[in-house]
Amino acid sequence: MIGQGALQERLTQRAVQLGLRDRVQFEPFMPRAELWSRLPEFDAFVFTTRDCEAFGLVLIEAQAHGLPVAYSDLPGVREILGNAGLPYAPGDPRSLAVALNEMGRNSHCRRTLTKAGLNNASRYDIATTSRRLRELTLRVTS
Repeated sequence: MIGQGALQERLTQRAVQLGLRDRVQFEPFMPRAELWSRLPEFDAFVFTTRDCEAFGLVLIEAQAHGLPVAYSDLPGVREILGNAGLPYAPGDPRSLAVALNEMGRNSHCRRTLTKAGLNNASRYDIATTSRRLRELTLRVTS
């Protein structure tokens, strides 16, 4: 788990209670370059934001690195990922558990999400994004 917050201590204790402490690693926030270098070590990427998210670049980055993604089903994120990620209800631990269980137990689901994620990430490569921004700028300014 990467990041910090009010729930970190409680999550650490819960991991110990469940006998998972050796399988769950807690890391502080890390700079983008370090995150990119670490993504290949991950099995999946889980986006747990409960608040509004305009885009979620880190989700596209995870997909571009071949990770299946589970995400908080929020406006903005939903439009960016659609069926290229596995949604769950934000702030609902049971919904997150169902999504993670599906991802963990179903190798077909993981492969499908990985393939869809790579395709989705390719929609946001820098060349495509800069071309779309240029087209939008020309439309707005003409």
